[in-house]
Amino acid sequence: MAVGTFNPSSGTTGIVVTRKKPGHFVALTEDGRIDAVLAQGGVKLADALEKRAAINVNNAQQGPCDGSAPLAPAGGVKNVDPYDITIAMPAEDGEPVVSDADRDAWSKFRMAYDVTLTATPFTITGVLLLLPSQDPMSLTERGTELFLPVFVPTVQINGVTLKDTPRDALLVNRSHLRRVNATMRR
Repeated sequence: MAVGTFNPSSGTTGIVVTRKKPGHFVALTEDGRIDAVLAQGGVKLADALEKRAAINVNNAQQGPCDGSAPLAPAGGVKNVDPYDITIAMPAEDGEPVVSDADRDAWSKFRMAYDVTLTATPFTITGVLLLLPSQDPMSLTERGTELFLPVFVPTVQINGVTLKDTPRDALLVNRSHLRRVNATMRR
């Protein structure tokens, strides 16, 4: 079953990723935010996370999840465990987490759902593109993919909307999901 093409709307809030630094990303955890660059060049963030092994990073900085304080150098952070990451997204000058080609291909063969995901302490709203055989309510169960791309995302923490989420997509760790609310798009 083919679906109509899904295109993120240009009027949404969030940052426009300028895509200058390959591997520059932001990871949100229950404890804070890490801004870093993948140490291994030529590897996409989504691919590095799906290996389910510690990711070596350079130039790490840390701060609170909500961005209420400036980031500070985190010299001791040399790697990040994907299982600790709740949300992974490109930094403002980083590469997208889903290529335009992948998004276009997925939008032709996947079902689009408006979703609200709860991954404590975060609430993520946006659009999920799932295969027709996938049930969005089963996303909290163990699956082959650890991270799900959420398109046109909005992230809230304690009721406050984060201003630096990308307009196109971010990745949410399935193992952190506590609740999924989904409605098929028409």
